[in-house]
Amino acid sequence: MSNSLKRKALVDISCKPSKLIRSELKQGDIPTLTNNDLSLIRHNIHRARLSVHPSLPSCIEELHVALGSMKIKTNIGEQFLFVNDIVNSIVGFSTQQNIKVLCDVKKIYVDGTFKSCPKNFTQLFTIHGLKNSVYLPLVFFLLPNKLNSTYKCAFQHVIRHSISVVGISCSPTDIFIDFESAIHSAVADVFPNAQIRGCRFHLGQSWWRKIQSLGLTKLYNDNTDDSHYLKYFFGLPFLEPENVIDCFTDDFLAIQPAENDRIVIFTDYIFENYISPDAMFPPNIWAQFTASCNRTTNSCESFHSKLNMSFYTSHPNIYNFVDVLLEVQSETYIKFRSKSESTKKMCEKEAFIREQMTKFELKEIDNFELVKSLSFKFLPKQ
Repeated sequence: MSNSLKRKALVDISCKPSKLIRSELKQGDIPTLTNNDLSLIRHNIHRARLSVHPSLPSCIEELHVALGSMKIKTNIGEQFLFVNDIVNSIVGFSTQQNIKVLCDVKKIYVDGTFKSCPKNFTQLFTIHGLKNSVYLPLVFFLLPNKLNSTYKCAFQHVIRHSISVVGISCSPTDIFIDFESAIHSAVADVFPNAQIRGCRFHLGQSWWRKIQSLGLTKLYNDNTDDSHYLKYFFGLPFLEPENVIDCFTDDFLAIQPAENDRIVIFTDYIFENYISPDAMFPPNIWAQFTASCNRTTNSCESFHSKLNMSFYTSHPNIYNFVDVLLEVQSETYIKFRSKSESTKKMCEKEAFIREQMTKFELKEIDNFELVKSLSFKFLPKQ
């Protein structure tokens, strides 16, 4: 059994040992097996996997050297490692085809994750493109921190590589990102002609975290006027940017539960950070009168969630990480030839938005009625 599992472990390098063992045990009970035997089998699987890779780097300097000595190629022979920046401790993976697609698409989506990021790095930062309604993971960066200078350096690597590979600079018209100021300023500096779009999903999550931090969770979940007031905020992203401040001052402030200090604090927080003329994230970033559900980095979130499940431990070693990323790239080649069909749920959601927006355009409802009608359909996940 141990030898059989070792062979399977080398075929599927990212599969969890426990899953391999359970799969083997399903085929029939082995009466002589004990817990000690299972522990030994897990150890043998681990040793077998280590045998197909060089010694693990003990520091980031050794990691850069190890990557530099490896010939990392995809299943169709494309070079996969395109950045091995020792000075800034940045590693980047992509292919020539990926970069060509990145230069061709107009909308890109960026997001980071931490769980699947290898040791010696802080986050895995991915760039997705939208083509034929399919979200494509095109560039992967391992970053040492979340500093503005690091994000700028990563984006500049993309631009330099795109010029080198396809002869033109990557110049998207819209870049969808979360509400992290370091990324916003980096995007503005490196892509001055691109429109920065705040992810609708991350906006809702940010506001929801503020509600939680103020101890308003119970009130929010009640069915009262105060809870409805808090929920109405989540309909604001569907207004035209120039209509947000009027709706806030004319409608929200008119019904604000002034006797609840925590609700007042939340209202002030939204105004100061997302609505006022000098807000860090003004409405032109996150508000848009559109029924499209493409204003979100949910695809990146979903991708990262699936990627995290591909590893049998958090913060995998660099070799396992590269193996899984190469599997992802093999799937991406297939996605290049694919076209996505909207799900029934997505079609129904967009149809509902269009219906409400048509009522608004026909002046059957006003700004605040539009906000209220959409807010309850797009509340953040708890």
